[in-house]
Amino acid sequence: MAVLGLGARGRAAPRVARPARPPRPWLPAAAAGAAPTMASTGQASGSNKAMNGGRFDFDDGGTYCGGWEDGKAHGNGVCTGPKGQGEYSGSWHYGFEVSGVYTWPSGSTYEGQWQNGKRHGLGVETRGRWVYRGEWTQGFKGRYGVRQSTTSSAKYEGTWANGLQDGYGSETYADSGE
Repeated sequence: MAVLGLGARGRAAPRVARPARPPRPWLPAAAAGAAPTMASTGQASGSNKAMNGGRFDFDDGGTYCGGWEDGKAHGNGVCTGPKGQGEYSGSWHYGFEVSGVYTWPSGSTYEGQWQNGKRHGLGVETRGRWVYRGEWTQGFKGRYGVRQSTTSSAKYEGTWANGLQDGYGSETYADSGE
């Protein structure tokens, strides 16, 4: 199947293969296969080659604006969810987030590394009055990190497993007790 859009000067863009939808962690798996349609920008290099950049609108209202290679998000780009359900801005590698900032509708953010669509590596999560700085493993707080309140002296510094405090660490309570 091919998509047809308008080029920068209002002319019909060449037909190209429909790119695969980049993963978006805030969508259920069933919605992840929705097909995009090309909006008013994009570049093609030959009639049978994939787009190398542009803006794509998805049937569910989400958008992606950035680089593409082999039909997948690649390079730098911004992906927004339908009806304001979040936004990821950063680098992509063949359809997966690599390093960037994800912002939830609540205002919570994660800035850091990703692997296979999950937070993985070093990152900083700001959620409500708490900030976590540390390691992530397959989407969970993992190994070592610091969770600190932005409104008091409450803090936990130590090891984590599957997103929970686990093993060695020290905890300081809001009243400065340990």
